[in-house]
Amino acid sequence: MKIEKNNKYYTIGVYVTISVIVIFLIMAFITNFKTIMGGVWQAVKYITHIFKPLIIGIVVAYLMDPFVNFYCKKVGRGKRMIATGFAVVTLIAFIGVFILMAVMNIQEVVQETNLDDLLSDVQTYLLYFQDVVEQMTITINGETFSKLPQKILYEIYQAIDEWIIKLTNNLLKFMAVLGTNIVSITLGFIIAIYILKDKPKLLTIFKNILSVIFKPKIYNELIQIGIAINTVLSGYIRGQIIDTVIVATLTSVLLTVIGVDFAMIIGIIVGIFNLIPYFGPVIGAGIAGVIGIMGGDIQKGIYAVIAVFVLQQIEVFIIVPKVIGENVKLHPISVLLAVVIGGEFCGLFGMLLGVPIVALARVIIIRYAGDIFSEDYKREKNNK
Repeated sequence: MKIEKNNKYYTIGVYVTISVIVIFLIMAFITNFKTIMGGVWQAVKYITHIFKPLIIGIVVAYLMDPFVNFYCKKVGRGKRMIATGFAVVTLIAFIGVFILMAVMNIQEVVQETNLDDLLSDVQTYLLYFQDVVEQMTITINGETFSKLPQKILYEIYQAIDEWIIKLTNNLLKFMAVLGTNIVSITLGFIIAIYILKDKPKLLTIFKNILSVIFKPKIYNELIQIGIAINTVLSGYIRGQIIDTVIVATLTSVLLTVIGVDFAMIIGIIVGIFNLIPYFGPVIGAGIAGVIGIMGGDIQKGIYAVIAVFVLQQIEVFIIVPKVIGENVKLHPISVLLAVVIGGEFCGLFGMLLGVPIVALARVIIIRYAGDIFSEDYKREKNNK
């Protein structure tokens, strides 16, 4: 008996089957979310490890491109190689000045340090440990015996041996990783120089590839989205650099006034750690306090922690919304919400990437749904 095909039920059956498969895949993805994301993260780490010099080169070239463009305006657009050379020299000079100032700061503190007092402190600690050892021994008929059982002594010696072996292995691993990273960074800088020098040619090649792969309409959209992404990222990075410089400078000045040693170095460290939301300020304040206390003055350490903490609050609620918000064209409230919500959903990476993601979302929304932000949409249209 031949069964006639019913198109209506056939279509329903296909939709039901596809729906069941999709639901099953979604449930499987949710159930194994951690495993899947772990595998994806391992794949990303493997790929980034292979292409580390190239990635470093692209990042360095992107960060140095504004300097190259600045020098191009001075020496002429046709002399991009010369402009690239000036940008590289500027970077090297900046790093050199930083190292020189750090060395001078350390040298000044060392000169002010009384070596006799330092040697006296060392002798005091040695005498203290000698007393501890003597208290752990007992003398009977001229023979010295340890109060500790032999088993405990053996475990102590064994723990010391294991610690020395682990320390040696970790040092060897550190040296190997350091050597690999130095090679990767060196290659990355070389790649960055070539990217900066040949940027117009590379952009032309990239655009030609996109024009071959995609239709003109999609190609134009991709170019416009790329321009928007570049505007957001460059504005965010520029804002972060300004914020870091302000925090580092103010911290150095405050700690110098308080009288904390290595004030300039601590200021730079605090400025760098300040890029990490929430955790960075705590680490920076902790470093300032510890160094202040190590200088022999607990009061200085407390003042240093208070000064850095107050400065961090000013930075979080005034400097960041103003400086970064203006660079990425976001309202200060949007910047604060982006950091808080990003941290709630994605932790540290969410806090770091929340602001540029929200800024990029704003650009895309204005581009494709401008009526939602009518004033911004009209302003964007008038600027084009």
